Amino acid sequence: MPLQIPDSLVTQAGCGPQELLFGLAVGLFMDSRLTLGQAGNALGLSKPEFMELMGQRGIPMPYDVDDLESDLKTLDKFFPKQPVMSA
Repeated sequence: MPLQIPDSLVTQAGCGPQELLFGLAVGLFMDSRLTLGQAGNALGLSKPEFMELMGQRGIPMPYDVDDLESDLKTLDKFFPKQPVMSA
């Protein structure tokens, strides 16, 4: 579905249509309405490219305690704790 952006909005925002589409994709991603990959695809970017573009613009990735716990479990799975040898 084509999205029509009023010229007045483009003028008021001071950016082009691609920049407005980026803002829309970021907003929908931050609201959990699009995945990272879906937001990137909307711009013709891969997930890593979209993440890099967000980073270049200083937009933080959402990351909460659940994400941290999941990452720690993954690290434990791939890098199990080794017993400490006493001297």
